[in-house]
Amino acid sequence: MSLKEMVKNTTFGRTAIAVMTAAAIFTGTTALAQNTAATSNFTVGRGPAAPASDTYVETVTEQEVIPFNIIRRANDSMERGETVTVQEGSDGMREVVYQISYVDGVETERKEVSGAVMVEAVDKVVEYGTAEPQPEQQSGKDFEYKYVIECLATAYDPSPEENGGYGGMSATGLPLQKGVIAVDPRVIPLGSRVYVEALDGSWSYGYAVAADTGGAIKGNRVDLLYMTKSECYEFGRRKCKVYVM
Repeated sequence: MSLKEMVKNTTFGRTAIAVMTAAAIFTGTTALAQNTAATSNFTVGRGPAAPASDTYVETVTEQEVIPFNIIRRANDSMERGETVTVQEGSDGMREVVYQISYVDGVETERKEVSGAVMVEAVDKVVEYGTAEPQPEQQSGKDFEYKYVIECLATAYDPSPEENGGYGGMSATGLPLQKGVIAVDPRVIPLGSRVYVEALDGSWSYGYAVAADTGGAIKGNRVDLLYMTKSECYEFGRRKCKVYVM
């Protein structure tokens, strides 16, 4: 059998390498080496081709906290070293849309697409005293005090409608009962022990603690707590002295 017939007979069922080998023998050329290199997955002097990177982009929505600020204000009606929190702070909330790029599952870039404030942050306000401590004075009564101020006094009761919908508890957490008064913390620091009486001494509320606040209680105003509405109506509005102890 001739070599051409051998090639023809071995083509069926053989690999491409076997066919090229027979062809090389028949022709006497270097076709085998050339074709073998062409069908290989490798390039001379290099390793296998690097696989393509898995790259993708996604859009996500996240909520971020907006921290509140602390505002400090000087108060010359308070002594040095004294502080009072006039307004409690609370964090806000912001909703942000990000476009995030990944390569092989690893975040490589993050861009903010849009953002909106859902809840505004509320600043915390703290006042600190700047006044020099005053020597204690004898009041002529049976107690000592730091200073005395003249105020306009009104009255309120512990019902929810008198306290912004909340009944039974003062702004500082004390139960609402006789002896609690509402003040402007810029004038009388919260927590102060006081004595309240008429300008002419014709009546007295007696000893009390400045433990509450009120939206209408600004400046030299105090609101005296009585347990019934009838007592509040009877008291009305009166001028008074407040001895701060």
